Amino acid sequence: MKKLRIIGGGWAGLSAAIRAVQRGWQVRIQEAAPTLGGRARRIQRAGLNLDNGQHILIGAYSQTLQLLKLVGVNEEQVLMRIPLQIITPQGFEFKASNWPSPLHVLTAIATATTWSIQDKFFLLKTCIHWQAQQFNCDSSLTVQELCQTLSPLVYQSMIEPLCIAALNTPASQASASVFLRVLQDAFLSGTHGSDFLLPRVDLSELFVIPA
Repeated sequence: MKKLRIIGGGWAGLSAAIRAVQRGWQVRIQEAAPTLGGRARRIQRAGLNLDNGQHILIGAYSQTLQLLKLVGVNEEQVLMRIPLQIITPQGFEFKASNWPSPLHVLTAIATATTWSIQDKFFLLKTCIHWQAQQFNCDSSLTVQELCQTLSPLVYQSMIEPLCIAALNTPASQASASVFLRVLQDAFLSGTHGSDFLLPRVDLSELFVIPA
């Protein structure tokens, strides 16, 4: 029997372990922390179960959804699926429609509140450029650097919250290439690829414990 030692018991390490066990390997995970899950796990504070870094999923994360199913997790029981929408206290609303992809996001841009026509034009122009580049960019770029051509209003009201939601990392630090991959998967993989999948349970119960 082949043996495999995995360094790190985050979601990536657990995923690798599951796949290796499927192939009949003997797996050992080494994790420095007292619990598994990495940044996406349950922690306790003042007697309450909290998430160590809030994460959400999107409908385009097909491999993650397949992995949850593989360990016996029922998606409908643990995840609440809602269409993409970003709403701020300042009155901004960005809501995807049920139209076929990519029309569902184009309508969201067209109907976004508080944005000027110029804001929307430059966002569409930038998106077309990203698509022409096949959603590839210099691997050293951050999301903030990638989005320099967008208006400050578009950047603050949509890019920053979307980056935090999808990558759990500020736009000033997040990888632009990873962000573009998320956008491609979310907006071009079907109408429901951009859906938000909000956990109904803590992150350890969502995946770590079942795994």
